[in-house]
Order: sequence, then C-alpha cells, then structure tokens
Amino acid sequence: MLIIITTLSSYSGATTNNFYNSLTDTVPGDSVRLGDTALPGDTVPPLKDSGVVKMDTVNLNLSKDTLDEPIAYKASDSIVFIVPEKKIILYTKGNVKKGDMDLSADSIEIDQNTKLVTALSRRDSTGFPVVRPKMVQGESTMTSDVIKYNTETQKGLTQGTITQQGEMYVQGEKIKKVSVNDFYAYRGQFTTCNLDTPHFAFRTKKMKMVNKKLAVTGPIHPEFEGVPVPVYLPFGIFPISQGRHSGFLPPQFTQSPQYGLGFQGIGYYKVINDNFDATVRGDIYTFGGWAAYFEPQYRVRYRYNGRFLLTLQKTKILSEDPKQDFTETKTFNITWSHTVDAKARPGTTFSANVNAGSTKFNKLVVNNPMRNYNNQMSSSITYSKTWDTYNLTVSANHNQNNNTGIININLPTVGFTANTIYPFQKKEYAGTPKWYEKLGVGLNSNFLNKISFYDSLFSFGKMLDTAEWGAQHSIPIQMSLPPLGPVQVAPGISYQERWYSQQFIRTWDPAGGPNGEGKLDTTIKKGFYAARQVSFSLSLNTAIFGKFEKFGKNSNIRAIRHVIRPTVALNYRPDLNAQNYYTTQI
Repeated sequence: MLIIITTLSSYSGATTNNFYNSLTDTVPGDSVRLGDTALPGDTVPPLKDSGVVKMDTVNLNLSKDTLDEPIAYKASDSIVFIVPEKKIILYTKGNVKKGDMDLSADSIEIDQNTKLVTALSRRDSTGFPVVRPKMVQGESTMTSDVIKYNTETQKGLTQGTITQQGEMYVQGEKIKKVSVNDFYAYRGQFTTCNLDTPHFAFRTKKMKMVNKKLAVTGPIHPEFEGVPVPVYLPFGIFPISQGRHSGFLPPQFTQSPQYGLGFQGIGYYKVINDNFDATVRGDIYTFGGWAAYFEPQYRVRYRYNGRFLLTLQKTKILSEDPKQDFTETKTFNITWSHTVDAKARPGTTFSANVNAGSTKFNKLVVNNPMRNYNNQMSSSITYSKTWDTYNLTVSANHNQNNNTGIININLPTVGFTANTIYPFQKKEYAGTPKWYEKLGVGLNSNFLNKISFYDSLFSFGKMLDTAEWGAQHSIPIQMSLPPLGPVQVAPGISYQERWYSQQFIRTWDPAGGPNGEGKLDTTIKKGFYAARQVSFSLSLNTAIFGKFEKFGKNSNIRAIRHVIRPTVALNYRPDLNAQNYYTTQI
C-alpha cells in the first residue's frame, strides 16, 4: 500500500495527540459524592480525614518501543508514506526534529521499524554533491554527504563529513557516533582552515574525538596544499575544548624566494590563570633563517589590561653580492601596550605604547610589505597624577628613523604644576580679608633628558655621553592690594630659573682653518649651570562711567552710557645673566 502526498506537508508523527487522548479513563464516575456536605437524613457525620488519598483504579502499561518525545518532520515538495514497510520519505528541503537534534537534507528517509533516519545529498549530473545534509545537535554541527542517525540510541554514521570542534575543523571520510560525546573517524584530518579543501592539515587514518575535550589520533603527518610532508608522528593529541585552553598551535606553510620554504607560527599557547596567558611561536625556513616570538597577555577586569611581544629574528637570505651566497642578520623588536581603566584609580592614569627594536627589523619581516616600507618606530609611556591643586606628569618617549639609523630618546620628561595657592589665607574667616591674604603663589616646573645615538654605533658609554638634560622653573607671585580710592593696584613678581648640563665656549683661532684664514673653535664644557631671571610688574587700573543724555525729545535714543577702563602698567627686569656672557674677537 503506497500513499503519496504532493502538497507542502508538515506532520508530527510517531506520537500524536490522538494516541495520548486514547489513554483517557473511560470508567464512569462514582455517583456517590464524597465531600463535606452530608446527605439528607444521614446520621453519620462526613469524613474529614485529610490523610485519605483517592486512588485511580486504572493502570496503563505502555509499549516498550514508545518514543520518549515526538518526532516532527516536514518537506517542501512531498512526503511519501510506505505503510507496509513503515517508512516515510521526505523530498526537497526535508527536515526532521527530535529533542535537540535538527536534521536538514534534500531527501530524508524515516524507518519506523529500525528507528533509523537516513539523509542524502542532492547531486548534479557528474555525481558531485550540490546540497549536503546538515545535522545540528546541541553545539555540534555536521555537514556530510550521507547521514544515518538512530533516533532511539542517538548513534549515527556519516560519510564525507566536515565538523567544527572548538577552533579546529575536522574532516573525515567516515565518522561514527557511538555515544553522546564520543566519535570515531576514519581517514580524517585536522586544520584551522575553514575551506572544504584546506591549505594545510594534519592527516591521520583513524582518530577518536571526545566532544569539547580532546581528539586522539594514530600515526599522523602534516599536509600542505594537498602535498604530504614526510614528517610522521606515532600519535597526536589535539585539545578541542571550548573557551580558553592550553595547547599546541599549528603552523602555516609559506614560501619566499629570499628565505626559502618555511613553517610560520608553530608554537604553544598556555593559559596560566583567568587573568594571564602566554604564547610562544616560532618560524623556520629552509635557507637557515628563523624567528621566535614570546607574547604574554594580561587582563584584570575594570582595572588594567596589556600585551607584550618580544621578537628575536635571525635572517639568512640570498645575497646580492656575488662573492657570498647568503647574508645573515640578527635583529629584535619589542612591542608593549598597556591601558588602565579610568575608574580603577581616579586621579591617576598610566598608559604605554612601545614599539622599538633594530633599525633593520622591519625590512627583514617575511611577506609583510607594510612593515618592510615603514621607516619609523615610536614609543610613549605616560604616568600622571592629580591631587588637590597639584598635577604631576612623568613620561618617556622614543623615536627612531630606520633609514638614517638615528635614535632619539626623551627619558624622562617630568612636569609638575601647582595651581595658584594662597598661603596666608585662612580656611575659615569672617568679614573682609586682609590684604596679605590675597597673596597668591604658583609653580610650573619641567625637566627633560634627551639622548641621541646611531644604532650602528650603540654602546652604553656613548649613549651617556650624548645625554643632554635641562630644567625650567617658573614661580609667579600675584597680589591684589586694597584700592586707592577709585584706582585698583595689582603688583606682581615672576621668578624663572633654568638649569643646563653643558656650556658652549667659543673662541677665535686666527691661525686655524685649512689656509690659515682663521676659524671659530667651540668647546663643550659639561657640568651644572643655572640662569636666573626675575621681573617686577605693577598695574594701575580704574573705571570711568559716563552718561550722555543730550538728545532731542523726539529722538528715539534717550541716553548713551559708556565705560572707560584705563590701565597703566610698569615692568622692570634686571639683568642677572651678565656674568654668563663674554666678549671675544672674531
């Protein structure tokens, strides 16, 4: 007997509402009412014992093959019921759902005898699968050529399968599901590439996967662009757990005419705790070059986060000099970024953005044109703190030109500012303040130490020889005196002092020069030198108010009011640096 339905169909079979409705008790209810109300003429008081339980006298025995939950299925083209064989076939965009299992395919067959669901691909004229079955169960997704799944035991068998486990993509010629979390695969491969034909993979003949934990394989070897690499391991262990977890990092295959063939990025990732982890990677090339990377990261929520990267690089590239085959160079690079949450410590900030290293480092990075043509490296580290009326800033800056090889470092740069304070002012007072209580004093200080040197001539001693430091201090003093009648008097004093680390002494040598025409000699004398400067100011100002009302009665302007504020200022600055200058004949 064959029944064909050729309309858009949707059905929930195997366990239906009619089946559950058939379980209703058909025994007529008892005509004797039990309750608190006594019948007329009844001398027996009503039973009020709350411990009496009313029992159902009908017991139902369900079949052993009854499903624990319904199966819903649908198809966009047609659903075929083969009643004698107890089979259901879904054509075009078939879908079967049971619990957390969701299976979609071009055609699906449901066998009610064996509880087996079979999903097939739609293929083109050449036999290539065009629409492949897809099964989603929980957080696991499988795309296969053929999927067979038992709805009762939840076991299954797939062919030509691609599934993702954590960050790893697993492909298998055959994959068998034996329990909820255990899978076996035949002729499979692991990769982080999401393509159907990955650029690289680890290939093995057999493997076992434990969902969200790990995968264990037999003999395994890497493969690049479909070409196997003759490096075999007796077994492989791949962590596939979700979230942050420690494990090995697979390499990428690269090719360069200057460096040769190579593996990039092979290494290990280590989770130390919830706030700290570290990554160690390495590159290796057939010409003999290599690179090593050490990258720890840290993060404390609502406080700070940062990342550090140390790169050591030894390059061995084909030389343009016909006298030698290869050119070897050792370089390094350091990057560090650090950010502090503004709410962690109000009034205090700290940030770092460091990028420093060998001037030839960027030119020798493999297959990275943006780094190769970047001729500048710069860094900055800044700490600042604000409290009361004071502000302190300490910073370090670095800049280097990779073409010229010159490196400039400002370490440290310190700035301290004190807003105007009134030292004689009382915290609490009544009445008019005294004139000396209006005396205000401020402070603005800056310090800078500068170092410049060439990368090729670097040494600690030479670096210190090039150090130049200096400081500048400014102390403004201002006061507002009581008015002299209508005149406001405001005296002020400003004191400045500069510190220097060296002094230039220039003399004329009449016999110097290549032809004896004379030359100017400059001698640098290091030490501590100070230059001071003070200035006095006095300002007088007043305000003159006037009103002009001589307008006619018919004028639209009644009066004009005006204000004139004349100011007279006097400044005096004595020469305190005369002893620092001298006269010489040139």
